[in-house]
Amino acid sequence: MKLSKVCVLCATLTGLALTSCSANNNPGKRKKDAKEVEVFVLSGQSNMEGSTYWTHPTSNTPLLENYFDENDMDFSTVRDGIDNVLTSYYGFYHPSGWTNAHTASEDKSSPEARLTPNFQPTKVGMGVGDKGDNPNPFFGPELGLAYTISEYVGSGNPVYLIKCAFSGSGFTNGNYANGDPDWDSREDDPRQSLFYLLKTYTHNCLEVIKDAGYAPLIRGFVWHQGESGGGKPDYETSMRKLLADFKTEFEDYALYKDTDNIAFLDCTIYDGKGTSSLSYGTDTNNAKMKIANESEDDLNFCINANHEEGGLGLEIGDDAKGGYNTYHYNTADAFKLGQAYGQLILDNDLLD
Repeated sequence: MKLSKVCVLCATLTGLALTSCSANNNPGKRKKDAKEVEVFVLSGQSNMEGSTYWTHPTSNTPLLENYFDENDMDFSTVRDGIDNVLTSYYGFYHPSGWTNAHTASEDKSSPEARLTPNFQPTKVGMGVGDKGDNPNPFFGPELGLAYTISEYVGSGNPVYLIKCAFSGSGFTNGNYANGDPDWDSREDDPRQSLFYLLKTYTHNCLEVIKDAGYAPLIRGFVWHQGESGGGKPDYETSMRKLLADFKTEFEDYALYKDTDNIAFLDCTIYDGKGTSSLSYGTDTNNAKMKIANESEDDLNFCINANHEEGGLGLEIGDDAKGGYNTYHYNTADAFKLGQAYGQLILDNDLLD
């Protein structure tokens, strides 16, 4: 039985301690197939795509390296790559659209080619792309997530992260302009449907994993979205439909082919109670918490990133501290968010 479905974390110098978040419904260690690998699909909008500086493109301040040094962590692990947690990524900001997507693919000759997976050891620079003359100064939650689970993964089969996220994206009536793709559409058309791109890229990645000789299992759908279209009256309805459709699409990759075994790991959006005055209101966060708290026995969770009620208090929008533009996590906070996702994975036995 879950003790709490809205998860509160406490930052320490040695990492993040997760409290009152475990599902505790794992019947015990199961015997895993020798070729089985765990897969987590990361999606949403810009804070998932990765819009936080690990190194500042103007001042050249090594923001993430400084954070690691302050906390006695080895920065080389994320600079050189975490080789037992592999990431392939794809995404874009809607004005440029899918024709110019930021991608891990080495082939960028066409929009379709950009959907080609390219798994690499998880490291800095897997965010939204270049800025000026500075190549890849961004990162997203994949980094803290991989760092947190890597020791548990050890020297066995790798864990795979599929990141497919779109800056500025929302459900219908979000901030996307008319004619741009959104999360509500189910058209098989990349010009209309972000879900189409998500499922296409995910299937492409799963085929690459199988070609490597592994049997992929999707253990979690990791989500960060809500800033665009925040307060939308039917956000909860749209989010439930997206989650259900994702699980149905990938039923064959669920543990025991049971979609209930695909965990949903969500996070609240900025509540306007910290140093930034930006606020998206409370409706979207209430919807997120409602989905997480609906049942004691499902695998739906929501990280409490808020500044009230004992949340993580993650900060956004301080350029000098790595928060590109107004809306994005500062460097330390983006890394902590990834750690929170990773700790959820560990505490709920999603690697067992």
